[in-house]
Amino acid sequence: MAKQWREIYNEWEKAVAPGLEQFAASDGFRDFMAASAKVTSALTAEFERASRRWLHFWNLPAATDVRKLRQQVAAVDRELKGLKNLVFEVAAVAPAGDEPATNGSAQPARKSAAKKPAAAVEVS
Repeated sequence: MAKQWREIYNEWEKAVAPGLEQFAASDGFRDFMAASAKVTSALTAEFERASRRWLHFWNLPAATDVRKLRQQVAAVDRELKGLKNLVFEVAAVAPAGDEPATNGSAQPARKSAAKKPAAAVEVS
């Protein structure tokens, strides 16, 4: 059964293919395809604008908003990786005994400077 269908298809293709190939190579077909691509692009852009306005009306993020946020997060991630690499480079170069003193947290302990007394405020 499948062989019969294949033979029928092959016969149909032999009859139709030359005309379709000639049509596809014509200037009219290329012009039609270019015009339809422009129309499709314009309709897509208008739909995106309308959907973005509708989503913003309801205070919801549009795809462009999400794309911008993803780009910002990626930039922060790249910067963080760069800083991490810099820390590892500095740690590799620093002598082993030069570790900063810590106050029990991840932050290095700071030397407390003598605090100036607060100025007395007179209430009259």
